[in-house]
Amino acid sequence: MAGKMALGPAQVNVPQLVALEALFCGAADFGSQDTNEGCFCGDAGTFVIKKDNVHAALPHCEWFCSSLALASGVPQVPFSIIHHPDGNYWFGSQWMNGKTKDWWNLAVQGSIDFAALAEDLSRIYAFDLFVHNVDRHANNFMVVPEGSGHKVYSFDYSRSWIVNGFPPPDLMTNSSLATVNVKNWLKSQFGNYLNTNAAIEVLERIEAIDTGRVQRIISTHPREWLTHQEEDAIIDWWNNGMASARAAAIKTGLNDGTLL
Repeated sequence: MAGKMALGPAQVNVPQLVALEALFCGAADFGSQDTNEGCFCGDAGTFVIKKDNVHAALPHCEWFCSSLALASGVPQVPFSIIHHPDGNYWFGSQWMNGKTKDWWNLAVQGSIDFAALAEDLSRIYAFDLFVHNVDRHANNFMVVPEGSGHKVYSFDYSRSWIVNGFPPPDLMTNSSLATVNVKNWLKSQFGNYLNTNAAIEVLERIEAIDTGRVQRIISTHPREWLTHQEEDAIIDWWNNGMASARAAAIKTGLNDGTLL
């Protein structure tokens, strides 16, 4: 579009490799197949822990996607590296107080203003397409009271990024995948709620992220979370313009309606 100012990455800092100390950890039911443990970290709060027991690269995927989400303007649940009592360093996603249970049903009933969530839901959807997050079911949105209404945040990338193989598979359109299914269900309830401009803004921010930024994201998590071969593949993919090409393909699908 003529006269449009180019977007850069959102002005946020990637968290640094300064781990939070877990005072104690224990089993908890988070309704997830990929995690069942929480750690209390004092004033920092409670964190949902993601280890490498499901997939060796799972902590990397959580860190990389969460950091990239921040850099591209996606509302993101706070996260950190947690020094666990087992002696290892794991990924932790902060448990936000007031998570609204069954928020989608409350929105259908009119108790939650869905329109106020739609713009950020659109940002999260575009980002999920980029990192190939196949598991964004309705309970994988953190909807919490904020001000006089509610705010939605993104979290949980356990079924994203290199967990699905690398380079990322073709763009998701199969309604058997949770991410596509929940998008279609929300459309059936609220109409064409996706805000194309908000979604495309996320993708343009991703396109503006250079290889150096990607390297910095990787360098701020523990070395053992990613093999050298995996790191080289990610850097080469980004450096060769494939990340920009993927973002551009998603933009095309949003504009022509095939991904809406």
